[in-house]
Amino acid sequence: MNWIKEDFGDLDNPTTYSHDPSGIYSWIENSSKKLDEAINQFWGKVDIRNQLGEEFHEVLVCGMGGSGIAGDLAYSIISRDIPVPFRVVKGYELPKSVGVGSLVLILSYSGNTEEVVWCYTKAHNRGAHCVAISVGGAIKDMAEKFGCPHIPLPDYYPAPRLALWHLLTAVLACLNEAFPQLGFVEEALRDSVPTLKRGTNRYSKELELQKNFAKKLAFDIHQAWPVIIGSELTWPVAKRFQAQLNENSKWPATASYIPEMNHNEIVAYSQPGPATSSTGIIMLRDKEDHSRIQHRQDFTIELVQKHVAWVHQFKGEGKSFLSRIASLIQTADYASYYLACARGIDPAGIKSIDILKERLGKLQ
Repeated sequence: MNWIKEDFGDLDNPTTYSHDPSGIYSWIENSSKKLDEAINQFWGKVDIRNQLGEEFHEVLVCGMGGSGIAGDLAYSIISRDIPVPFRVVKGYELPKSVGVGSLVLILSYSGNTEEVVWCYTKAHNRGAHCVAISVGGAIKDMAEKFGCPHIPLPDYYPAPRLALWHLLTAVLACLNEAFPQLGFVEEALRDSVPTLKRGTNRYSKELELQKNFAKKLAFDIHQAWPVIIGSELTWPVAKRFQAQLNENSKWPATASYIPEMNHNEIVAYSQPGPATSSTGIIMLRDKEDHSRIQHRQDFTIELVQKHVAWVHQFKGEGKSFLSRIASLIQTADYASYYLACARGIDPAGIKSIDILKERLGKLQ
């Protein structure tokens, strides 16, 4: 079933990138510099323990979309080492456990995300210890009113998803101050800077398609519905990959993870048919995945590869888990950018989200 009707532009032709009037490429290209800036801005300079002055029995990060993914990634990076429960809230409601002794990070690049504002009000009213992270907006005003810490983000990013390295570093800096068990995070962050530098050379738009994996991946994604499969460790990267394809490329995608998908989705992808043959599988792997997960990844590929359009398996590069996560994210960022330009689409535009927010605003 050939369901693709549109052309795929020549990614080796400089004119293809005229579809990027906002210069999104330069933000992706400068990821290593932005991470380095974020480390210098936040590390060792977030003094929330002295301001809040208490031990914490749980951690929550409240955030949505391109901001909230920083909470998911932080969870993946530190969940095995943080000594208290850690949850990410993406919605209007908080767990009943939230109250005195809870550390709640309120995360919104703009500072005006509706769901996050609601959660902030509830967390504060229950006596939780709150830290707001934003450029400004309503949650900065609320922090000043409540007498809570506010960590300012740089205001020059044209979209929250481009501010990921500042958002993630701010979250990790807060948690590092609250929990001394997380001292390893600084070295892991610093290790990620050269990893991203190497990736910039590997995925440069000047590098022709046949030698550029991100370009080749964009081409293959254009031929299929991509299913990005992570693991218990890498599922936030799968979610980020999906979101980048959705927002940058305006392309549908599905994110999943092993072992859960081995209990349902695998049945569909291993069954021949027109839908399966129009599906592509992207398997994200890491050397720290549980040994049983690695076996499941191998068996899953064996079961599905002859029925789907294509399969890509790849790992991130770098010494630390965090740097390998950064490498995988970078691959997703470049591939989604190339897909947008090849489709003749501005990667910056998010018209549907803007319309939805406008309609919700009229309800208030």
